[in-house]
Amino acid sequence: MKINHFNLIINKKIILLALFIFFISNSSAATVELTSGTLPSSLREGDQINLTVEIKELQNNNLLTIDTSLIPAGDKPLYDFGELNAFINENRYQQKITLNLSSLNRQFIYVTISGKAPDAGNNIKCGDSGLIITKFDNTKLKFYEIHADDKLTGIESFDLIILKKENFENSLQQISWSQLDDLKKETRNLFDLGLVNDAQILANDMKNIQLPNNLLLFGFIEIKNNTWLNIIFLISILICFIIGYLLGSRKQYSDDNED
Repeated sequence: MKINHFNLIINKKIILLALFIFFISNSSAATVELTSGTLPSSLREGDQINLTVEIKELQNNNLLTIDTSLIPAGDKPLYDFGELNAFINENRYQQKITLNLSSLNRQFIYVTISGKAPDAGNNIKCGDSGLIITKFDNTKLKFYEIHADDKLTGIESFDLIILKKENFENSLQQISWSQLDDLKKETRNLFDLGLVNDAQILANDMKNIQLPNNLLLFGFIEIKNNTWLNIIFLISILICFIIGYLLGSRKQYSDDNED
């Protein structure tokens, strides 16, 4: 009985200790809540956005790090901490900023993040040839990534829509002639290799090609599909063969008479 009583006491202490650790860890964990603005799933290059988040439960943290993929829009800084701006020495125009919470003495902070989606294309000039290669950056970007000390507190991401890629795909979709399918594939390969401007010019040229709905043979025979083209092609070959055979036979007959 004494052993069972002892085990029961030990088990109770273990349970109480586990509950104590659980409540302590959860009560001290910083959280992030969106209080204004929206978080769309995607942004086009240059799209502007404005959002405000509340970062709470900071009483047990020393450092707060905020990072974003957005870039400043005009003269407005990326981060606005309201009345705390006067106590923050860090550059609020840079994408990554770290605050010393011990000097601010706050359990929660409101921060407004304002900026625009960056351009993804990087142009690389190849020597003196005038050839320009365009490379695109990663398109999975973030509205914000927040760490309290070394612990990730909150992160929200978006997909970047690259305008040059979007325009190129739209141009290819407007090319309806199946005869140009192979050329479309080669044009896409050029784009993927980084020859973005050249590929777009080719796509525009193919898009602007105006072909008639049907062809006229000798100006009056209407050809509506490839079947008739194949038949006419075979007949033309046959006629040429017959003409060549007749001319060859006539020449042979003339040579025999001369002998």
